[in-house]
Amino acid sequence: MKVRAVQFSPALGHVEKNLEFHAEQAAHAVKDRQELVVFPELSLSGYHLKDIAPDAALKPNGREWRRLEKMSRGIDIIAGAPVEEDPGIIVNAALYFSRGRLRHMHRKVQLPNYGMFEERMIFKPGEGFHAFKIGGFKAGILICREILFPMLAYLYFLQKTDLLIGISNSPQRGIGKDGISSFQLWETMGYVFSQFYHQNYLFVNRVGFEDGIGFGGGSFFARAGLGIVQKAKYVDADVLDAEVRSADVRRARLASGYLRDEQPGLVLQEMRRILHA
Repeated sequence: MKVRAVQFSPALGHVEKNLEFHAEQAAHAVKDRQELVVFPELSLSGYHLKDIAPDAALKPNGREWRRLEKMSRGIDIIAGAPVEEDPGIIVNAALYFSRGRLRHMHRKVQLPNYGMFEERMIFKPGEGFHAFKIGGFKAGILICREILFPMLAYLYFLQKTDLLIGISNSPQRGIGKDGISSFQLWETMGYVFSQFYHQNYLFVNRVGFEDGIGFGGGSFFARAGLGIVQKAKYVDADVLDAEVRSADVRRARLASGYLRDEQPGLVLQEMRRILHA
């Protein structure tokens, strides 16, 4: 499957403008014979929503929603957006549209609420991590901070996902002698997921500035069993095209035996013991 990651800077609060950009990029991807196009976290709204979140939130079957459905008739799309499913209740969601309809929605569970982050003040947390189908692949989605909890990718590992997609709004942080530490953090997780969980892993991060905060880009593709094989630019807008192959997952599983030897029953037993100690 041919997949394109679009690394860009959303216009804060301007859903219509962002939606138009999504449509343009989807059209380019179709022309280039891509099968799936993936945008960053909150790609339709921007990140620092605060009190404009209700105005920027998509509503199921609303005008913007129907536009995404129409867009997905030509190519599968994963986009990030605030979604108001119930009146007054907004979630930070990753939306997967395919063949003219919504096929899967992941609601962000790990909502940061410290320092520059105020997501818990805006969104209701999600409640699960469910694998779903993208063409012939079993896929899973993580949103930003969820990527930094290896146990959450492990839940998809147990569901035998071939493709894990992480969408993010990660700022540039921690400049030191080895470069920007926030880039190293995300790339380390990509190595872990591909090597130990046998997952093809696509990380899609935004760029640009909001409220004086710079977002780092650095999207990448990690091939199952091999680690990171392709990188987009740091800081600047960019496009990354990758090919996902199920044969790589099979080879990685055979090479390591981690999935074969995994004991989820034992893990569950120990979790219960620890929680009730």
